[in-house]
Amino acid sequence: MPLHDPNILLPADPTRRAIARGLYEGVRDLPIISPHGHVDPAWFAKNEHFKNPTDLFVSPDHYVLRMLVSQGATLAELGLVDQDGHQHEDKRAIWRRFCAGYQLFRATPSRVWLEYAFEKLFGLTERPSVENADALYDAISQKLAEPAFLPRALFDRFNIEVLATTEDPLDDLSHHQSIWSSGWTGRVITTYRPDNVIDPEHTEFAQNVERLGILTKCDTQNWQGYLQA
Repeated sequence: MPLHDPNILLPADPTRRAIARGLYEGVRDLPIISPHGHVDPAWFAKNEHFKNPTDLFVSPDHYVLRMLVSQGATLAELGLVDQDGHQHEDKRAIWRRFCAGYQLFRATPSRVWLEYAFEKLFGLTERPSVENADALYDAISQKLAEPAFLPRALFDRFNIEVLATTEDPLDDLSHHQSIWSSGWTGRVITTYRPDNVIDPEHTEFAQNVERLGILTKCDTQNWQGYLQA
């Protein structure tokens, strides 16, 4: 049984659905312009294989992590460092925890894009569960080892014209510089996400503003210098 209904994001009303389907069919083969991608530029700078499904679908997705933590999962068992410094590094065990809580994603955008990837990219026909967690882990890992699943190969396969990542204002953009100097033709650009230097409630706000001043050579201890930075 297919995991992904091709009409899942279209209107339920048949007339409206037909109109929406026609509009979609007219643009579906055009290149993708992604103005806000939740993607680490290091993936394209290094162009290394994803080692396992945990590193691809769980660890980098804060929506997935938040849902699981909100329903009782601990930071440590999801591979994150908790307040006591504990961390679970067993990738298979983290994947099993994700699969055990997969029902939590029912009726969420996370489930839509997860199941699209599971079916369209990996050929899976079963939703994650406690029973099939290991089988899915092995099947996805096997696919990820293929050259077609390298980050740059996926970028090209998805017909992406430009992908914008979001960076901390204190980021040195070294991964972007590596991409630009590599000779690869994929266009990955940075966008400015200054949360940690404009939110005074951020735990390191003062230090971040000071570091921003050093980075930009502006005096961030006064308002005009802060705005200039």
